[in-house]
Amino acid sequence: MRILLDSRDLINLLEHKGPMAPAEYDSYLRAGDHFNVLSFTNVRELVAPLATGVDFVDIRPLLQSLERMPHTYLMEVPIIGLEIYSAVRAFEQKTEYESPCVYTTRWDHVLLLAPGQRCSVTDNWINLRLDEIVHLMHRDNPEVFAPLEHHLPQFQQQLARDRAGLRAGQAPARPHFVRNIKLRAASRKIHLPHGREEEFAEWVYQSPNCCPGLRLYQETYRALMANHGDVPETGDFSDLAHVCALPYVEAATFDRRMRHYCNAASIKLLELGCVTDYRDRIYRDLGTLVQMNPGS
Repeated sequence: MRILLDSRDLINLLEHKGPMAPAEYDSYLRAGDHFNVLSFTNVRELVAPLATGVDFVDIRPLLQSLERMPHTYLMEVPIIGLEIYSAVRAFEQKTEYESPCVYTTRWDHVLLLAPGQRCSVTDNWINLRLDEIVHLMHRDNPEVFAPLEHHLPQFQQQLARDRAGLRAGQAPARPHFVRNIKLRAASRKIHLPHGREEEFAEWVYQSPNCCPGLRLYQETYRALMANHGDVPETGDFSDLAHVCALPYVEAATFDRRMRHYCNAASIKLLELGCVTDYRDRIYRDLGTLVQMNPGS
């Protein structure tokens, strides 16, 4: 079982504030042949204190403890682009959709490079430990681990526009999705089938098992849209990134608010014909997850 912990659970575990000690969780993983899934999101938030001046020597033991556990690295940031690319290929070749590979062997490989950047500061190094990767990246660009507050106003404005459209009856689910997938493809420079862009987008919408990360994200976002009193938070970026990753893991933890939206999205997808009930993969916290999946 691949287990994706949100940053809250990861921090509580490593700082001995959680339901078990790191060594105990390590034993649980090994006994059940489970893997801790490390993403850009949960590792970045674990080491976020570096951006506020915390000394790296205080962070290093947490990263070393984390890397000693059975783990794998998931590229949650590019998931939507990878899914759209895979869907284009299936559509053009008239074959079944194949899920992209979203796992990699090192944490620095989960990152998207900035525009114009051809390689990261760690690309030419081999056999780097996780703590060494973080240290080199922080030394090269400390802002990479800073909170994402600067994106929040734009997100709030977009959500306000979408909510206004929903109230005015101008954001039905199908055209909203069709418009969204075309925008996402354009922003990632993915060429949709020429002259058949609308047909392609409709084809994806009618296939709820295609582009599962995008579909779950879209329905989760629409559940958030429908709750006009919910004010977006900086943490939503992290939560929504992990929502995209949920189809690629067997278990994940989310806070109460995002569990509510993601559960609503899962129900909607089931109604549309999705074969997976993602509610079965969502847990309140690490303690609940372990309790409901006892070790071998």
